Amino acid sequence: MRPSELQALPVMELSSNIEILNPELLVAKIIGFMRERKLSEAFVAEKERTAIVTLRDLLKVQNITTTKVSTVMSYIPRLNPNNNVGDAATLMFEHRIRSLPIYRNGKPVGKIDTFTIIDKVIDTQGNVRANRLMTPDPITLEKEDDIGKARRIMIRRRIDQIPVINDGKIHGVVSSASIVYNILPTPDRDPKGDMRSGRFKVPIENLADSDLVQNDVGDSLSQVFKEMKKAEKTYSVITSFEELQGIITHRDFMRILSQKPSDGIPMYIVGLPEDPFEAEAAREKFSRIIKLVRKGNPDTLEARAIIRAGETKSARKRYQVQVFIMSPRRRDNYTAFGFELPDVFDEIESWAKKLVSRYDRRGKRTRADPGALSSDRPDLWVH
Repeated sequence: MRPSELQALPVMELSSNIEILNPELLVAKIIGFMRERKLSEAFVAEKERTAIVTLRDLLKVQNITTTKVSTVMSYIPRLNPNNNVGDAATLMFEHRIRSLPIYRNGKPVGKIDTFTIIDKVIDTQGNVRANRLMTPDPITLEKEDDIGKARRIMIRRRIDQIPVINDGKIHGVVSSASIVYNILPTPDRDPKGDMRSGRFKVPIENLADSDLVQNDVGDSLSQVFKEMKKAEKTYSVITSFEELQGIITHRDFMRILSQKPSDGIPMYIVGLPEDPFEAEAAREKFSRIIKLVRKGNPDTLEARAIIRAGETKSARKRYQVQVFIMSPRRRDNYTAFGFELPDVFDEIESWAKKLVSRYDRRGKRTRADPGALSSDRPDLWVH
């Protein structure tokens, strides 16, 4: 299946069973749940919102036996059956996660994950070499560095694997999973599960995976993924003559399918209506709006739309659509309401035309809310 065909495939075609956990669970319980099922993430339901807990989130916990999951989880967008695989890949790449929930009429019906997507697209990438997709010059640590340093870097940089070097050569890879799964309280360790103990002062080599997946820069992406799959790893370190050149993770594979319209701007829509005609009309209108904005501001980098539908007293749906347009020097956002989704997007297009008219030949910009898409405003991404 070609990448463009996979991008357009409905997410339900690649869905699998989903389990939703209670936010009142203790972290120790969810760690056991994730380890048993070999998961890097778990979904949590709270009211009308869905959250996710990743291994990186669990690294932040001070005491796993007293801390509730609700204190470390973060809210994520929900997909619905009319979202396509391209939407899912773009969202997972942006949010640095490996799975997303799929909801129909407010109820979870499945999930889609990076492994399933990569497994479908990889055979089309036979001639693409590892050096074309890898993240070059990754952060590394020496084997003498302590686990606490690795933990801090993972939290700050939002990464899950760090290559470990010894005498300039690859010694192993330390992962968020190896750290999290080794902090579970056991009889021969701290019975309180207190992560402030000295266990984070031990050398990284104690937890580094020496049985690592390693590929050459000239290996094909298909070969890279097959070796990752065989070893049940989510990474491969890329070398040339035994020198580290880069690393490939599931997130890097999502680059292949991240949605980009014809003018090259990444865009996605969350919360598409379940009616396929309405969904396609919303896509076309939003794409047209982005092309319009791009003409006025060639520096536009990315566009996002979040659709929410609420019931009124007459049982008629009332839509709210939030649009976010990002460029290096500004972030514009607009919210429109209405009972007909095409009319709502028409209103957004009128706003976009006014926005474009405010750009003058000297490149001045209108005033925008600098915090509209700030990372400390996760509530904007919940629906």
